[in-house]
Amino acid sequence: MTPAIVLLTFLVILTLGSYGYSQLLDSKCIALFRIRVIGGQNARRTPWMAYLIRDNRFACGGSLIAYRFVLTAAHCTKINDNLFVRLGEYDSSRTTDGQTRSYRVVSIYRHKNYIDFRNHDIAVLKLDRQVVYDAYIRPICILLNSGLQSLANSIQNFTLTGWGQMAHYYKMPTTLQEMSLRRVRNEYCGVPSLSICCWNPVQYACFGDSGGPLGSLVKYGHKTIYVQFGVTNSVTGNCDGYSSYLDLMSYMPWLYQTLLRNWV
Repeated sequence: MTPAIVLLTFLVILTLGSYGYSQLLDSKCIALFRIRVIGGQNARRTPWMAYLIRDNRFACGGSLIAYRFVLTAAHCTKINDNLFVRLGEYDSSRTTDGQTRSYRVVSIYRHKNYIDFRNHDIAVLKLDRQVVYDAYIRPICILLNSGLQSLANSIQNFTLTGWGQMAHYYKMPTTLQEMSLRRVRNEYCGVPSLSICCWNPVQYACFGDSGGPLGSLVKYGHKTIYVQFGVTNSVTGNCDGYSSYLDLMSYMPWLYQTLLRNWV
């Protein structure tokens, strides 16, 4: 599919979304698999996870959302940054666990009102070339219709994936981790209304999880799909408390316009 046709399709999708028709950013996010919900243990392969690299070191997490775009937290980026994105990563200490592909980030689009992790902490990365999907690399599902905020607000249980520090062990895992989280009132995190506050009484999000996707299983027609609802923003200082996530549905108009302006 040429970029022009992709752009036209994207315009149609945005139009449908604005009139209340639930549409996916990239329909190729749907796959016939079941995701495990476990707490603080090795995850199964998660094909949308992006491994951000700066100065040959792991910097943050992110999620592949479309053919050459990755979503992450704005605080994971710097002015004039030299970022690379590795897709298909699972265990960074091994080269025998599947093929990975690396991409150079050619453009970074931060929210214009970004201040810090509490304020509009969202960014889109544009990669140097189109991503070819396969069994190990595929985008996460994004519901484009911002009118689905009530659906997002009703979800109480989420899954977080990332390579963040393992709480109380003070070490960074090489294998992708996965844990379940439950929504609580935003006052516990001390964050504004455009955020999701979560916790788990046993395991916690920690340093290095920033930018990664917070998602949940939802019904989509006759299928159950895994949808991203949040972007990891912050954790408590000791990684033993609450963690906050940017409420992606609240920022859907910004995401629409950012992708639309820079699609080709």
